[in-house]
Order: sequence, then C-alpha cells, then structure tokens
Amino acid sequence: MSIAVRERLMTVEEFLDWHPDDEKWELVGGISWRMMAEGDFHETVKTNVSNALGRRLRAPNPCRPGSNGKLVRIDNTTGYRPDAHINYAPVRGPVEALIEKPVVVFEVAVTSLESDLTDKRNGYFVNPHVEHLIVVNPMARKVHHFRRGSAIEDILNVGDTLSLDGTASLDLPIAEFFEWPPEII
Repeated sequence: MSIAVRERLMTVEEFLDWHPDDEKWELVGGISWRMMAEGDFHETVKTNVSNALGRRLRAPNPCRPGSNGKLVRIDNTTGYRPDAHINYAPVRGPVEALIEKPVVVFEVAVTSLESDLTDKRNGYFVNPHVEHLIVVNPMARKVHHFRRGSAIEDILNVGDTLSLDGTASLDLPIAEFFEWPPEII
C-alpha cells in the first residue's frame, strides 16, 4: 500500500532534492509515492537477504551489497528503492543518493507482490545495468527470479539455490532468506 502525493510532476533529480528524510518514497512517472511502513516480517526477510549478500560479496570483489534505501533510476521521471541490491560501481563519497550500477535488485513483497512482479519488473529492466530482479515472497517462502533478456520466470523454493550469473556471479541458498521468520498469524 502506498499514497500518491501530486504537488507537481518531478524529475528524479528534483525528487532527490525534495523527498522527506526518514520516510520511504519512490517516484513513478513524475509522481511521488510514500511507501507503506515496513512490518517486522518484511524487515526480517530484508535483513536476511542483505546478510546473505554481505557474507558472499567481500573485497576484492568489485560488487558490493546494499540495503540502505538508495534509488535506482529507471528513467528521468521514475526511480525505485529496492529492499536490497548489488552495486557494481565504486563508492563515490559519503552520500550517494542513486545506485549507480545496480546489477541485481531485490524486492521483498509482503504486500506488493502483484506490483513487483509486473510494474517494477518492467521498470527495473529499463535501467541498462540491471541484470537480475529478485522478488522475494515471504508469505509463500518463494523467490521469483527474472533475468534481463529472458521471458522466463524462475520460481525457487526454500530448498533451492539462487544462481546469479553475469557481473555478480554468486550462489545464494534461498533458505537463508527465511531464517528467523516471525510467526504468521
């Protein structure tokens, strides 16, 4: 669930100058959207994904993991904030607002599964650096893996391994994404 705020249409640069601190906002077609607060379930799985990436992406590997809410530019008027990502660009400074070369992006879809599988899937691949989109579905404990240039969706279960090829070549056991899951009531 999200709320649109339409003061006026913005570019990504204007949005980055505008958006409030300590709140998660995205820009879609020039319209700013305030994202729903993350619950415990979402936060736990997001942390697990980040930790799994951090265990495998170590120097001197040029790829680095992130989960800090930076923006992936889709085009001049759209930018998404993935829950986790792998960036192939070097660190540019103490404050980076954009993920410069997001080769892999992760969305944890507790309440946004349909949007992540359609709208964001199409959007992320507009960015020329995105090689993989991973949509983690905590409720079903499944992972949807999309590769650039492929119409095939790989659906992985807890016992499977996510294999990323290309710039960030690594294997991630899906079970690590679902460690310490909160009870679903």
